[in-house]
Amino acid sequence: MALSSLVSSGVLLRGLCRLTLPRLSAVAPSRVPFCASTAARAQKEWIEVTYQKADGTSYTVQGKEGDNLLDVAINNDLDLDGFGACEGTLACSTCHLVFKKEDFDNIEEMCTDEELDMLDLAYGLTDEDVSLSLSGSGFLGVYQLGALECLHHHTPKLVQNASVAGASAGALLAACIACGVPLGIVKSSFIETAIAAQLWTMGPFNPNFKVEDFVKSGLEALPHDAHLRANGRLFISVTRVKDLKNEIVSHWDSREDLIQCLLCSCFLPIFSGVIFPVFRGEKYIDGGFTNNLPIVQMPTITISPFEGIVDICPKSVKSKPRYVKIANEELALTMTNISRFVRALFPPTVEGLESLHHAGYNDAYNFIRKKKNLS
Repeated sequence: MALSSLVSSGVLLRGLCRLTLPRLSAVAPSRVPFCASTAARAQKEWIEVTYQKADGTSYTVQGKEGDNLLDVAINNDLDLDGFGACEGTLACSTCHLVFKKEDFDNIEEMCTDEELDMLDLAYGLTDEDVSLSLSGSGFLGVYQLGALECLHHHTPKLVQNASVAGASAGALLAACIACGVPLGIVKSSFIETAIAAQLWTMGPFNPNFKVEDFVKSGLEALPHDAHLRANGRLFISVTRVKDLKNEIVSHWDSREDLIQCLLCSCFLPIFSGVIFPVFRGEKYIDGGFTNNLPIVQMPTITISPFEGIVDICPKSVKSKPRYVKIANEELALTMTNISRFVRALFPPTVEGLESLHHAGYNDAYNFIRKKKNLS
């Protein structure tokens, strides 16, 4: 059972068994007495504490400075089944508190490694508001889908609440995250498009293959209020044709307005056609030409199917490659990366796409394990 202060609705976690009043020091109750003497404790001011259950039921009781919050709950015989079974020994992460950032910053003691390791197991652990940025990726977007699926499984609140930025195919994925489109539907759309492209000589570059038709079909999955869900949360990178300048768009007046912006962001000349799409009276093309990995606020978790200086991406095992910055993304200069760029335009087999999806999931999982607090 997770307990939280009635006035604390932020996203930072500390172990209930280690918090004391009012300084909230991180010490287990079995190791430290309430105070030096009963007389000294009696002189300390009473502090009101509110405990709230997941069903909304709350209990307000009193404790004094130095009292451990676990003991306050026990001493007041609160009806909170299932908490404190470990007697404050940090045997699990079931009991924890959620704070607003400004309250958490008032805690003088740093989280211990033991506490952080245990809180890794807590549901929806995040350290603060985090953004996601998805690079342009073509058919390799299934790698990013795998990474997003992993983040959704292990840090669901992060994915549900994060601002999301993207370019090209990354913008399509970002829009689906912001608008709540199930990832399974997005994956099926990617694979369906790849299979259709492989039926033609020259693949997606065949004049008879209209990739834009598949993109439009996939965008039908966006809900009717997609623009309202996306406004202020979704950030799309586009390239203005007249001066080849980058723009980041984050507000739309209608669902159709949003869809047209997405079509611009992933329009690759020749690959997508020869007639440039128009958005709000201006011609635009693929945002990946000028900003392939848009970062609009910090901290941001970056995700790309290309090896580079990116949080979640494939990594070289045997060597440390050189990097070059292209369109705001620092990429590794390796033959493997060059091969990935080719596969982004000429899709691999279904088995290859499934393998990429699995790799994205694993790389995201490794990232989560290395970062005790996502930041």
